[in-house]
Amino acid sequence: MAFKRTRTALVAFVLLALLAVVYFYFSLYPALPALPKQIYYKLGVCTHGNVSSELKALHSGIRYFRTDISLGKSQESWLAYEHSTFNASYLGILDYDTLPGGFSNKNWNLTEWNESVANALQAYPWINTWEIWNEPYVGMFQTGFVNGSAYNYFLLLKSAAKIIRSREPNATVVCFGGAPIGNEQIFNWYAQVWRYGAAEYCNAISLHAYLLGPLLPYENFTKSWSSSIEAYETLTGKPIYITEFGMPSSSAMPGYSQKMQNQFLVESLSLFNRFSYIKRAYWYDLWGLSDGSLRDDFGLLNLSNPYTGTPSISWYTFLQASNRRAYTK
Repeated sequence: MAFKRTRTALVAFVLLALLAVVYFYFSLYPALPALPKQIYYKLGVCTHGNVSSELKALHSGIRYFRTDISLGKSQESWLAYEHSTFNASYLGILDYDTLPGGFSNKNWNLTEWNESVANALQAYPWINTWEIWNEPYVGMFQTGFVNGSAYNYFLLLKSAAKIIRSREPNATVVCFGGAPIGNEQIFNWYAQVWRYGAAEYCNAISLHAYLLGPLLPYENFTKSWSSSIEAYETLTGKPIYITEFGMPSSSAMPGYSQKMQNQFLVESLSLFNRFSYIKRAYWYDLWGLSDGSLRDDFGLLNLSNPYTGTPSISWYTFLQASNRRAYTK
């Protein structure tokens, strides 16, 4: 009898200890947000011309894409096919890829730029949303006239906007090319662009949302991001497109994993839902390589398996989210 009482007391003690551990854990790590029941903005993916991954995305119901626009016939015909067959909607980036010679053209001027913009509009008449350059503040994306000068970037977007609106008055011109959330120094650079008079030429602005490292202190990063998003809206008063947000999933990079990438995706979607002026968000990237030179697979589909494009955990979460778009806003 005494043995039974002792065993019962021991079991009770173990259960209480387990409950204490669980309570302590969740007091330190509050519950993370669930995938929103509705998404109040258009959700899409960035893509860079991989036919198999784009077809998989289209057959899975993804319709919104963001890509650099070139004047090569292969891209023109493929994007036209996707649009006519699947009703794919593209945010076209006018940048180094649009210029003759592509990224290797280091000496172009505004005259060449204007000609390239006009040619792109003619080649892609069904695209009506245009982003002006990609990350003009980043040295590796600076060529020719885009040399890191805020004034030169203003002249670039002003010139492109005039050409776009002369051809298609109802087109949407998206400026900034992905200002980084949470960087005060670059915020000041864009404030300078705005002071030159960019408001007249922009229908929306674009931001890029990344974390510097694999850690996810949810309250901290959402607070920081919220403050930065609000600052850009206060500066411009324009709708905001998050034209890139993403996180690597490759375990080859210390600290990263598919599970963490998926957590980041859910937290980001929840955060963006808070702001009525966020109108679009594009995950970076549709596809990636875990065995590439960087092994920094941001992709929803891993093309290290080129035949099937192995889906990440985030692929399935993304598909759920894209099917939860609310059409009330």
